[in-house]
Amino acid sequence: MPSAHNEAAKAVKKAATGAGAARATGLAGKATSRLLPGAYFRDRAVLITGASSGIGRDLATTFARMGAHVALIARRKSVLEDLAREIEAAGGTAIAIAADVTRCDEVRKAVERTLAQFNRLDVLINSAGIALPSAVETIPPEDLERMLSVNLMGTLHAMQAVLPSMRAKGAGSIVNIASLAGRRGMPPLGGYCATKFAVVGLTEALRVELYGSGIRVSLVMPGVIDTPMITEASGKDRAKSLPESMPAMPAQWVTWAVIAAVVLGLTEVDVPPGAVVMEKIAALFPSLTDAVLALGTQLFDWMSRQS
Repeated sequence: MPSAHNEAAKAVKKAATGAGAARATGLAGKATSRLLPGAYFRDRAVLITGASSGIGRDLATTFARMGAHVALIARRKSVLEDLAREIEAAGGTAIAIAADVTRCDEVRKAVERTLAQFNRLDVLINSAGIALPSAVETIPPEDLERMLSVNLMGTLHAMQAVLPSMRAKGAGSIVNIASLAGRRGMPPLGGYCATKFAVVGLTEALRVELYGSGIRVSLVMPGVIDTPMITEASGKDRAKSLPESMPAMPAQWVTWAVIAAVVLGLTEVDVPPGAVVMEKIAALFPSLTDAVLALGTQLFDWMSRQS
């Protein structure tokens, strides 16, 4: 990410926490600054898929603290209702909507309820996702189909559901949380990488389709994030699991990236900054990159057999 974006991200982080959020609240009645998300999001409606845990949960609580009305979508109704009560107890506004993103009709009904409740929908954040690690050679087809249903089709369903209302007012933001795995295939995440490559392509195509419409479409590209999805994936068959030495970043980092994408209108934000650039450089030398990744995978397999 360019240095100017790094500085902007620092300002966003400051405004989203502590003194920055308090200062943003004090300026709510004044001209809104693009670098004060606490004022920028006040009374705006934000719909978040996968809101029951991990990145989605962190997004929900953070946006609510900044004054946004949040619609929480996930399958686990009781967990969503607990989160909505927690947000409201802290002075925020939230509605819990149980819906399966793989079912188009349920997503459309969730969007309709959000519009009926808040009378607007300003931001969609597609955070729902699953990872089922496996070698491509042995991946069960049903695992890949499941990941495609959630990671790709769930994203498509939500975008198609919100676009009519956003087009009607000529404004809105869509943020799709993809992955650095959507720029480079690597084991044991071949199937997951395939779904995230698809999300990247779908997002880039939609961004061109909506050019000049007033609707902004952004990609957030995280590396390994400390979420239940990663914990559960790593807890499965050791031969399929993620390397324990792979560093995991806090979910809050992704939240800051999403805020930066919406407030600054960025088309792509990588977490950590610069990671996608490194992947694009690696793409210039695919054979060398393959060799390095293969060596790392073999080393991990050897270490796993020794333990």
